[in-house]
Amino acid sequence: MPTVSVVIPTYNRAGYILDAIESVLAQTYADYEIIVVDDGSTDNTRQLLQPLIDAETIRYAFQDSRGAPSARNLGIRLAQGEYVAFLDSDDLFLPEKLEKQVAFLDSYPAAALVHAGYEKVSDSGKSLGYRDTSKISGRVYPQILLNWSVLIATPCVLVRKNVLDEVGDFDEGLRWAEDLDLWRRIAQRYEIGVIPEILCQVRVHPGSASAGKTEAAPSFERYLRKAFADDPRLSRCFQRRALAKMYSNLSHNILAEGVENQMVFVRLYSLQAILDWPFQWSAYLGWLGSFLGGRIRGLLLSLWRKYRYNE
Repeated sequence: MPTVSVVIPTYNRAGYILDAIESVLAQTYADYEIIVVDDGSTDNTRQLLQPLIDAETIRYAFQDSRGAPSARNLGIRLAQGEYVAFLDSDDLFLPEKLEKQVAFLDSYPAAALVHAGYEKVSDSGKSLGYRDTSKISGRVYPQILLNWSVLIATPCVLVRKNVLDEVGDFDEGLRWAEDLDLWRRIAQRYEIGVIPEILCQVRVHPGSASAGKTEAAPSFERYLRKAFADDPRLSRCFQRRALAKMYSNLSHNILAEGVENQMVFVRLYSLQAILDWPFQWSAYLGWLGSFLGGRIRGLLLSLWRKYRYNE
């Protein structure tokens, strides 16, 4: 049996899938299996993968299109490893990703999962900055519900299979935030580990999930409402702060895109944050920023991103 099962969900990613698989094959750690779950692709994904299937380099499963959470869950059910890693088919592992994370979990049995920092890259490979997730470490619940500035990226996680068997898998009712929902359920019971360096590259392109920020708000709110319902100990004050932080951060992310016709969403989400928690000062800044001229807004956002992400 392999030590690590790498689950790669894919849907019409023929232009990226082989690069993702190659990043696993290039790992310095060799005791793994690759499980590709094809979520109903209609392009030539199967034809591209057939040589790897025939050579038993990968295990391949096909299902009618049900979304990435369902595809990952099928991969979890098929996994034979002690640890499970997830890699979206348009993202990449860096070569030492598995080696360093397996060593971490072997050394720290109290940690249920370990994650790492990551680099966002454009479709052309240009760096869009380092995302430092090192603060999400140890006993992070319930504070993890307040953390919206930089989130754990799914490809950066290595998790114990027996923990997934215990807490459950991805919520297929969430189109976005299904990963956040799983991490918070794990964090309620266990410690979270982190390796504070770049071990993955997350690609941003027009078809990537990270590009649909204006559509994510309903799923993010459902994620938080579900968390509140699961834990009645969370005070109403805490709940309002969590919602405000989510809406404020979402407004800032849309503001950073600089698309003029999306400023209405910046104002809407900023005002929602203020209604939830009037002391969420960042929401006022987002609302004011949406009225600035494009050039001034672009300059200020450029300075802010350099400070925040070292771009």
